[in-house]
Amino acid sequence: MRRTTVVLGAVVLVGSVVPAAHAGDDQGAPQYYDSGLAPTPYMGWNTYYGLGAPTEEQVRKVADHLVSSGLRDSGYDIVWLDGGWQADQPRDPETGRLVAHPTRFPSGIPALVTYLHQRGLKAGIYTDAGEYDGGKWCGLGSRGHYEEDARQFAGWKVDAIKVDFLCGIGAGLDPEPAFKEFSEAVAKSGRKMLLNLCNPLTDDWGLPHTPEQDAHNTFVYGPTTADSWRTGTDIAFGIPSAGEWPNVLRNMDANAWHPEAQGPGHWNDPDYLIPMRKLADGGYELTEEESTTQFVMWAEMASPLIIGSDPRTLPQSMIDTLRNPEIIAVNQDPLGIQGARVATDSVGDVYSKVLKGAGKRAVVLLNRSDQAQERTVRFSHAGLTGPVAVRDLRARESRGTHTGSYTVRVPAHGTAFLKLTGTDDAPGTRLPGRASASPALVRDGDRLTVFTRGTDGALRAQTARGGDWSRARTTELGGPTRGRILGQPAAYASSGGRIDVFVRGTDNTAYRRVYTDGHWGRWQRLGGTLTDAPTAAFAGPDDWTLFARGADGSVRTRGPASDWTSLGAPQDRAFYGRPSAVVDDAGRLHVAVRTPDDAVWSRTRDTSGTWSDWTALGGTISGSPTLVASGGTVHLYARAGDYTLWQRSWTAVDGWAGWTKNHGFVSGVFDGALGAVAGPDGGVLAAFRGVDGRVHQTEL
Repeated sequence: MRRTTVVLGAVVLVGSVVPAAHAGDDQGAPQYYDSGLAPTPYMGWNTYYGLGAPTEEQVRKVADHLVSSGLRDSGYDIVWLDGGWQADQPRDPETGRLVAHPTRFPSGIPALVTYLHQRGLKAGIYTDAGEYDGGKWCGLGSRGHYEEDARQFAGWKVDAIKVDFLCGIGAGLDPEPAFKEFSEAVAKSGRKMLLNLCNPLTDDWGLPHTPEQDAHNTFVYGPTTADSWRTGTDIAFGIPSAGEWPNVLRNMDANAWHPEAQGPGHWNDPDYLIPMRKLADGGYELTEEESTTQFVMWAEMASPLIIGSDPRTLPQSMIDTLRNPEIIAVNQDPLGIQGARVATDSVGDVYSKVLKGAGKRAVVLLNRSDQAQERTVRFSHAGLTGPVAVRDLRARESRGTHTGSYTVRVPAHGTAFLKLTGTDDAPGTRLPGRASASPALVRDGDRLTVFTRGTDGALRAQTARGGDWSRARTTELGGPTRGRILGQPAAYASSGGRIDVFVRGTDNTAYRRVYTDGHWGRWQRLGGTLTDAPTAAFAGPDDWTLFARGADGSVRTRGPASDWTSLGAPQDRAFYGRPSAVVDDAGRLHVAVRTPDDAVWSRTRDTSGTWSDWTALGGTISGSPTLVASGGTVHLYARAGDYTLWQRSWTAVDGWAGWTKNHGFVSGVFDGALGAVAGPDGGVLAAFRGVDGRVHQTEL
């Protein structure tokens, strides 16, 4: 039996290689894989659940039905062969090339690919990253033939590849480097092909997992190696079985663990849609309502929409549901944000997904129970305020304008799927203009200055007194390279109204600019080879330590008179995004970074200059961390995996306290990382970029 996992492989930046800078990207994320083939979740049909080991004739008939039913025109355009297309002995003993099954595919795979392309469809194929073991665990394997198989698929003009790992597990292989090698082989093949990696994630099949295999979660290496990766086990069996509703919930919940891992071009995959597969007794594996719930939840989570059932067997009502353009539009929203759970109780959940456009959300009210229930969404939980227009996406009808909340009766095992349009409810005061990266904030008495990277890539400063941003003064600062910067600026105020600003230029080098005596000086080049924006532990104009992510993925550091040196990285693995650093009241220096598993790790230098070991602070974050010292406490802030704000604090007496949620920031109201500074009376002031690109300033 074959699992249908899709996995993205790992990236480790080595040597002096510098990833290409994306001027519009915010900091805090890895250099994501992007084949260019899946800017939104891909759609189609796979043979495994509906046909098992398929035949050429069956696949052609299903392809014709995708066209005649309108499913192709709704976006379901990939026809994906799962296991079973290959011969019993999958390689030609003389040439080593993969061979199609002569009885099931008498015309061969290239002829089938041509047939699909002529009908406006794409062709997908299946292999395994392990070595073929004679059929013990898998039907074919590409290990030892990665480049040859990728070139063969490219020569067949295949459009998508699913790479399983059954033989990989059976052989005790580590999935991360194996998938990475296959991904590199695809890149060398001469043809762009969507990469869909499949790693068995549980012991459901009795496979002998090794500790190394269990330790490598797909969300860690997935986003940097392929177009999608499976987040759970198979949702069902090859043969339809009654009572699959709990498995839909299981895969949905597993997929909800790490929404931060996905985005345009790289997708969490909770497995295929299995609408209304027929049982031997004539019943259905899922009811139509349960099938619709799976479709709605997959759309809300921005998951790939691959039909697993035989579409020829579906009633017209189910076809109509799968073609609902308003549901598909949520799935295909260009922001690519995965809907996150914003409320839950004993009956079910409320999920909210930020859509493109100011004040737009897609909300699911899920009823897990066996009885119809009244379900309510509070608009504040979705980050909206004011009058909110409600549209029922399943019915494709407007439900009027409401204030505060909306209640609807939801069937057992069912959903209400709503599009809400209101006003973004981000905390604090909104500043003029828009930003293309997270901001920095400095304070000089009652005067605050926010530094932002504009949509044109240039640095600007906005200054206001007493929090009155309606009268803010804006100063255009340009940038050190072609008038532009990359990522989040870092800024620090000191006595006499002085401000020091540190940035990453478009040449991936650190620069500094100083405001003193009422005017800005010239840009000073600080060197280095940076792969994200810098930060500083700033104690004074001549007492600062700059930190940045180097070309090898480690923390690089320098002072006013020293050259760049390496501080390493947690577990000697390349970290993500921008480090954060701060000097506490006693002169200790603290550094925090986001590691590949989306946790926070920190390191401290005491007053004698001795560094501690790296310490894990846990969490699941979706942006770079922010450190700020205020009132004898070091505060750590980070956007969580569900796009809310969480924090923890450190004191010399108690060390690090636990994580707590900042309830002023509901899911999806800000991007990236905070810019923060000590406020009056031991408080903290912050600036952040909202999901609409507008910068806000608030007190935490």
